[in-house]
Amino acid sequence: MQTKTAMNYFTGSFVLTAVCLAISAWMGFKEGGWAVAATTMYITALLAGLEISVSIDNAVVNASVLRHMSPFWRKLFVTVGIAVAVFGMRVLFPIMIVDFASGTGFVDAFRIATSEPEHYQAIMKESHVAVMAFGGAFLLTVFLEYFMNAEKDVHWLPGAEHVMSKAGSVKFAETLVFLLVIAATSLFVAEKDYNTFLVAAASGWAVHMVIHFFKEWVGGGDIAAVAARNGFIGFMYLEVLDASFSFDGVVAAFALTNHFWTIALGLGIGAMFVRSMTLYLVDKGTLTEYRYLEPAAFWAIGFLVLTMMLATAHIELGELVVGGGSMLIIGAGLYASIRANRNEEAEAVTA
Repeated sequence: MQTKTAMNYFTGSFVLTAVCLAISAWMGFKEGGWAVAATTMYITALLAGLEISVSIDNAVVNASVLRHMSPFWRKLFVTVGIAVAVFGMRVLFPIMIVDFASGTGFVDAFRIATSEPEHYQAIMKESHVAVMAFGGAFLLTVFLEYFMNAEKDVHWLPGAEHVMSKAGSVKFAETLVFLLVIAATSLFVAEKDYNTFLVAAASGWAVHMVIHFFKEWVGGGDIAAVAARNGFIGFMYLEVLDASFSFDGVVAAFALTNHFWTIALGLGIGAMFVRSMTLYLVDKGTLTEYRYLEPAAFWAIGFLVLTMMLATAHIELGELVVGGGSMLIIGAGLYASIRANRNEEAEAVTA
């Protein structure tokens, strides 16, 4: 059987990129000729690049779960899953926000999003606190669940990770830390946004608890073990995780454009590349070979949670800082893994 090359994993992503860029050029040309077509293509490509840069940790975390799932669910993840990620989160989700915020109904919300860009941008900005609080709260539960695990035995940063792992043996410690973080963040949230923040954060926690309920229903354990036994729960967990990762990208896209379809195309390209990266990491056994890559990705989630919580207080760090910070953390984890492997090889030679 012929070994798949890296290019084989990313062929679909490059094809989708070409199609999306062609569509964006066509839309731009219809709107204002070749100059607008070139600008629209550039913005679409830039959005795709930013989405990829802030989603590398997403790919690593996805791979940490997907590698335990059966080939059937892996294939479903890159077929049905990519449809949900692109169409659901990058197209339907913004329209649902407009519908919920304006109370106009789905049809009128779609019209606003696609034909009234200024109105659409204003509504999305008004919903910024709710979106960031929900996504940040859910990702916070993911971060705490990973590190506050008494059975976790691989520590990249032994001081902090050992303390959190030991604390995980205390009943309700994870919930207590979650409540403390939310309470501390709420002190900096504007008074007019206070109730919105609390309801959205509680909703993020509730989604986590629903997933936790189903995990316990099929035998309990961490999400990787549950995904190995029940692919459906693993699949749904990955989709909710992707949704939470995508929130900041959807909102931050307005710094470049308020054109609904341009945002959807650019972020859709990014989502496809994340899926391709995930499969590559799984099939090549990258997480096994580089042991600290997985904990580094969860530290990157912690950094993303910090930026999302700051955003609820209208303190924006920007996509470049978020993406750059995530890449630095994961790069550090990769370097630590390579150094640890080399040290072990050197010890084996001298032994």
